[in-house]
Parts: sequence; structure tokens; C-alpha cells
Amino acid sequence: MPTIHLMVGFIGFGKTTIAKELAKNFSAERLTHDDIMCERYGRRPDNFQEKYKIVDDFIRQKTAEYIAQGRDVVLDYGFWTHTKREAYYQWAKTLTDDVFFHVVECDLAVAKERVLMRTQNENTALMIDEQIFETLLKQYEPWDYLDDYPVILHNAPTTHYIGQIVHVIIDRPKGSKHPKYDFEYPVNYGYVPFTKSGDGEELDAYVLMLDEPVSEYTGRCIGVIHRTDDDDDKLIIAPEAYDLDDEEIEKQTEFQEKWFKHVLLRS
Repeated sequence: MPTIHLMVGFIGFGKTTIAKELAKNFSAERLTHDDIMCERYGRRPDNFQEKYKIVDDFIRQKTAEYIAQGRDVVLDYGFWTHTKREAYYQWAKTLTDDVFFHVVECDLAVAKERVLMRTQNENTALMIDEQIFETLLKQYEPWDYLDDYPVILHNAPTTHYIGQIVHVIIDRPKGSKHPKYDFEYPVNYGYVPFTKSGDGEELDAYVLMLDEPVSEYTGRCIGVIHRTDDDDDKLIIAPEAYDLDDEEIEKQTEFQEKWFKHVLLRS
């Protein structure tokens, strides 16, 4: 099923770099509002809101066409507010079931420096000076508990996944054998797509409290196993109905984590 990726972050956060990587790695179509605005109306468009809507309608139309063709789409927008994220998520879900937000984190001072340099050095970028940056920043609402959608985090500590909805691809379902070592998986185990962990591979996840093997699952992250002797954190995912304590999580993951020094992080 084709996927829609929604990029979240303020200007200068590095969204476009990540969006281009996604488009390249997954043969997706990247659509970005700023580029089309500059191409059609220049760096300082008048009647900005009117032209913004024209471009927005065009992008929605192209997205629907690509999804109908079975092609993935990356919407490199920013989605600055909770209301806008909700509206675009609901719209995207009418086109495909696979919709993910990609939240990019960045220090604001770094972001401002990037934006001012880009304005000075790139003649195809929208004109944003320091005053405009600060004015726009007042409109930006960081991702928080109001944004309860499947999310992939970029440039963020693994613990920032705690409390978030996470989609997991299960490549080692419950009851399967480890491909190298002689043990069986008593729980579903897999990875979060479109991520990169400390070991260079996708971020791994244990999915607990499911009676049957599954091929994928979307649930709530309730903790992180941080290995202190191996750069390979593991998310703990569980259905909403379960509020597992530390002892139960350790018990269910002991089959593999007993071989590593680790700490269980819950917040």
C-alpha cells in the first residue's frame, strides 16, 4: 500500500534534507510548498495566502494522483500547528491507510542561522530575515501530546518515543526462531520503518501482550531498553489496554536482554 509521509518541523530544522533522503530511498514523490511558490510567484509573493491556497490545492491533487498510481509521497511542508496536522492526517487517511508523521527536532539558534544563510546565499529560497523568522516562530506549535498519530522521530533521543504511537514491522514474529542463535521469540519483535538506530540499522522494538504472531503492529511506546554495552536501543510497544510495570517488561524481554547490560527507561 502506498505511503504518505508528512514532515513536521520549523524552518531551518533540516526537514528537506530528510525528505529528500526518504524520497530517494523509497522511490517516493517529494512535494514541497516553498519550491512551488518560488517557482510560480517569486521569492516575495504578494497576496501570499491566496497563492498559498492555490499551491496547496495543486499539491493535494498531485498527491491523490500519485497515491492512486501506487506511488509513495513525501509532503515537505512543516505542518506547524496541531490543527493543520489533524486536518492533513484526516485528509491523507482518505487516500491511503499508511500515513506517518516525521518529526524533525533542531536547536532554534542553529535553525535561525541556517535560514539566514540560505536567504543570503540561495536566490531560489523564500526571503526570510531575522524579523520574519521570529514572527513565524510564534505560529509554530511543537509536536506534543495533542498530536496522537503514528510518528517517526529524527535527530531526537530514543526516549522521546515514550508515549508516542509507533508502527512496527515484525520481521521476527512470536514463535519464530532466531536466524543465527538457538532461541525462539516468545513475543513479536521487529523494527520501526524509515528510522536509523545507533548501530546504523532501523530502530528495533518489542511488541508485548499479543497472543498471536503478527506481521506489523501499531501501538503505544511505553518504555525504552537502553543497552549500556551496545549502541542498539529497543522500544517497548504495547496495546493501549495494558499498563505494564518494569518487572513485567523485564520478564518478557529477558530471553534476549539477559545477554546485555541495560537499563529500562520509562520517561
